[in-house]
Amino acid sequence: MTGADGDQGWRLVDAAELTRFTVDALRAAGASLDEATVTAEVLVAADLGGVESHGLARLRRYVEGLRSGAINPHGLPEIVSDRGSVAVLDARNGLGQPALRTAVDLAVTRARRFGSSAVMVRRSNHMGIAGWFAERAARAGMFAMVSTNAVPQVAPMGTNEPMFGTNPFCYAVPAGEGVLCFDGATSTVSRGKLEQLDRLGEPMLPGWALGPDGSATTDIPATVEGLIHRKGFALLPLGGGDKDHGGHKGSALSLFIELLCGPLAGAQWSRHTYRNGEGGLGHFVFCLDLEALGDPGSIRAGVEQLAHEVRGADPVDAGTPVRVPGDRRGLLTATRRARGVPVLESVLADLGDIARFVGVTPVRARRADM
Repeated sequence: MTGADGDQGWRLVDAAELTRFTVDALRAAGASLDEATVTAEVLVAADLGGVESHGLARLRRYVEGLRSGAINPHGLPEIVSDRGSVAVLDARNGLGQPALRTAVDLAVTRARRFGSSAVMVRRSNHMGIAGWFAERAARAGMFAMVSTNAVPQVAPMGTNEPMFGTNPFCYAVPAGEGVLCFDGATSTVSRGKLEQLDRLGEPMLPGWALGPDGSATTDIPATVEGLIHRKGFALLPLGGGDKDHGGHKGSALSLFIELLCGPLAGAQWSRHTYRNGEGGLGHFVFCLDLEALGDPGSIRAGVEQLAHEVRGADPVDAGTPVRVPGDRRGLLTATRRARGVPVLESVLADLGDIARFVGVTPVRARRADM
């Protein structure tokens, strides 16, 4: 398998250096230190965990958005509806990461008081990987669910018209001394994954996307370009485009996220995002305090035992162990913190352009054999 850890066109960068650069670039673009710091943490966590599609390769959109005014550099979230265990935040078209971090922390505080809580966010922007936020709540002793809508890229089953976002479904729960976390799109693949495959020169599979005529496509550049500029290309929901493989279930899951993050949050649903000069995205956070369910230690132990038994199941392929969500990401994160984060040279070149654009010190990278 080719990938960031096995290609020739990549360099290693220490996680602290990636964080430094991201904070510097965002602050130079107009973000506050706190906003820049949390955004950097989320982006670097993605690269550390092998989710390069949502890491530093996404930085340009934030920097350009802040500089152009498309993202409000002073958009601190504020509570606009408060019923105790349920609250709604207006992100005021600011960066998505600080807005969702605020929502998670509020949901944790309210769940400790009421046992459970739900916090919605409206008028927000792209927020990176949902897992970072769900894990933050889980480390505070919560079972948490986090989701967001996005730009329209996914066609519901039965049409080739992109209407839904890739709409991740994410949950996290304390397990033993750690956290068990699942974070995945409700589409078969995300656009970011296609962009990463394009950088690596790897193909996409049939059954992931449709062209404007409704037929399957495997042309990555045309698909990415068509999704970005809304030229009729569409990704398929989980299960694909037919009922026999469960496409109706993927469509329903994506609609579920649209409901939580669109109408229920008072936000735009994906088809209507990024209009009138702002993102308009919605986010959703649900927290359930383990203290409200019984002994948190026993619950943690039970979750850990469940995960242990799943991992111990007989594998179909002796060379491929059975995993639970987060296993691969956790291993990669530990390895990359110790050895450095592999960053494609094409991404480093883009970061170099950003450094010159905003006037900050470029990323310091090293060869993999150093």
